[in-house]
Amino acid sequence: MSKPIYTSLLMLLWFSTTFAQVSLRKVSEFKIDSFYEIGILDYFEKDQIYLGYTKSKDDGVEISLFDAKGNKIISRNLYGEGPNEHVSPLSGLAFTEDGNIWGKTPIEILLYDRKLNLIKKTRFNPLNTSTIYYPKKLAILKNSVGENVVITTITNTFSFSFARNFESLNLIEGVNLKSGKSTGLIPARNISIFSKMDISMKNMLSAIYTQSPDGKQLFVTTSFDNQITIFDSRTLEKKDQIEIDHESFDALKSSKLSLSYLPQFKGRILSARNFALHAWDNGYLALEYLRDISMGIFEKKLAELKSYDTTIDPDYHRLILFKDGKQISGDIRIPYGEIQMALPGNRLLIRLINPDIEEDFMRFGIFEIK
Repeated sequence: MSKPIYTSLLMLLWFSTTFAQVSLRKVSEFKIDSFYEIGILDYFEKDQIYLGYTKSKDDGVEISLFDAKGNKIISRNLYGEGPNEHVSPLSGLAFTEDGNIWGKTPIEILLYDRKLNLIKKTRFNPLNTSTIYYPKKLAILKNSVGENVVITTITNTFSFSFARNFESLNLIEGVNLKSGKSTGLIPARNISIFSKMDISMKNMLSAIYTQSPDGKQLFVTTSFDNQITIFDSRTLEKKDQIEIDHESFDALKSSKLSLSYLPQFKGRILSARNFALHAWDNGYLALEYLRDISMGIFEKKLAELKSYDTTIDPDYHRLILFKDGKQISGDIRIPYGEIQMALPGNRLLIRLINPDIEEDFMRFGIFEIK
């Protein structure tokens, strides 16, 4: 037996015996009739209501509520200069603890009731800003004296092109709703990967985070990282680190992370990168990441679609599952679609995509991790 084949068999055996066999099983499905892009960001379990957005036929996006069957409860575009509206594009949405709705723009924190009437608007001066096309899940922390702190750094968004060095960089920033002041929350120096990361990586760098469902923990990683760092949500003290063993992330094997070391094709990065974190209330946590892609395959796909990137290709998305701070799976394939969010009971909500035809509705499947 040749050495390369022998090594490959050893690696396959190692992955199959080290980690449990984990899969996703579809338990239900619903559809939302819409010609426009829809995303679902949050779920209010008590009333079984989803919060998300619908791409508006006008500028901006609509804030949308759906019931458990996908029926639209309300959907309105509140982008404008009226007393009930926001003056800049939405970048975040989430349910409050009592079922009202938080919204965020680059300069405002908004509080709406479920009829989308404005309850309160807080203006703030951001330390830094990023622009995105669609809102993402908003995270709200309670500090040590019980005040609400909204994270203003947008997860999985390139936000650090301004950085001169990583020693003074705030990886995650927020705004205190009582004082209206913006502040740094998680310094980059508290994340181990920055000790081997060159400043040339700043344009490739994203903060990726999620909260535990009980709000007590904040899980943080970066787009190029082999660890998940756990912080206490109230004190922001570093509590623990979780090691990540990706099956396809060659850049992390290097002793130094530098842009010049990353595989590229015509200025496009071919490297794997972390994409999202999903947390449940029973000690389970999942990392979603994008696998490496070879130059040959990327060149072929780029010829078929000029805007091609692995971010939009479900075939390159993988999940890695953790339990109580330990990795318990290798790469898990994802049904053809886009993960929307974690649901109670070790479930994931996935927008299912038909690659062959363009449908006049959006299909969503609920999958249980088994």
